[in-house]
Amino acid sequence: MDEIQRRLSKCFCTVFPMLRNAQLASVDTLPDWDSVAHLTLLAVIGEEFGVELDLEAFQEKTSFNSIETYLRNLLTHG
Repeated sequence: MDEIQRRLSKCFCTVFPMLRNAQLASVDTLPDWDSVAHLTLLAVIGEEFGVELDLEAFQEKTSFNSIETYLRNLLTHG
């Protein structure tokens, strides 16, 4: 697990404390992942990485993997 994955996992575990493996997390596997949890996750990730996430783009991201890809792109290309 690299640094981005580790920090992103920490964000997921903050929002979903009972989560055992953040990399497997998705809307389909987490019944608690609702709109409020999604916005909370957006805020926690933004704070952890010191970035402002686009709400419209982020709302389509519904898994650890899709958020990781989005975040890596944002951190790499601004």
